[in-house]
Amino acid sequence: MSDAGDLAEWLRRVFERRSQAETPTDILGILGSSRNDGDTSTLAQAVFSHLPDAQLINLNDYAIAPYHYHHRHRHDDFINIATLMSEAKTIVFASPVYWYSMSGQMKIFFDRLTDLTEIYKPVGKSLKNKTAFLIATGGTAKPPAAFEPPFAETARYFDMHWGGTLYAQASNISSAGESAAIFARKIEAMASGRMIRAA
Repeated sequence: MSDAGDLAEWLRRVFERRSQAETPTDILGILGSSRNDGDTSTLAQAVFSHLPDAQLINLNDYAIAPYHYHHRHRHDDFINIATLMSEAKTIVFASPVYWYSMSGQMKIFFDRLTDLTEIYKPVGKSLKNKTAFLIATGGTAKPPAAFEPPFAETARYFDMHWGGTLYAQASNISSAGESAAIFARKIEAMASGRMIRAA
C-alpha cells in the first residue's frame, strides 16, 4: 500500500468508529507491537490462555494519534481503551524491546495518558489502586535496565500498584510456557484480591 493509501486507511479508522464495542473485564491486556503475530504477542497469548475471562487488545486495531497539546485527537480511539482501563482491576501491558525502550505503538499510547491528567481527569483518577503488569520480549537474556521503569513509574504516577514483569528472550519463547502460567496465576490473584498488593 502506498503512503497515501496508508494515510487514507488511518483516517478512515479515525472517523469511522469501531462498530463492535469492547466488553469491560477485570483483567485487561494491551499489546503494542509492530507485528501482530510476533514474539510478544506469542508470549502474551500464552499468559492470557490461562485467563479465560480476561481481554487482550492490540493497539494496531485502533486509531490512536500522537499526543497534541490542544487535544486535537480527543475523538480517536484512545479514550475507548482508557475507559476499559478504568473499568478493569488489573492492566497488563505487552511490548517488545525496541532500541532499549517500549515499542512505538506503546509509546504513543503512553504519551496519550497525558490526556488523563488534563481533559479526562476522572478517568485518570479512577486508575488509583489498580495493578499494572508488563509482558515483554527482546533479543537479550535480560531486558535493558531502563526498559521497565517507564511502565512502573507511570503506574505509580497514577497511584497504581506495580505487579512486575514477565520477560523472555525471543529465542526462548517456545520454552516460556511454565513462566507464562505462573505469571497468569499472579495476575489472576491480584485481580481477585487474593494477593496482597505492594505499592
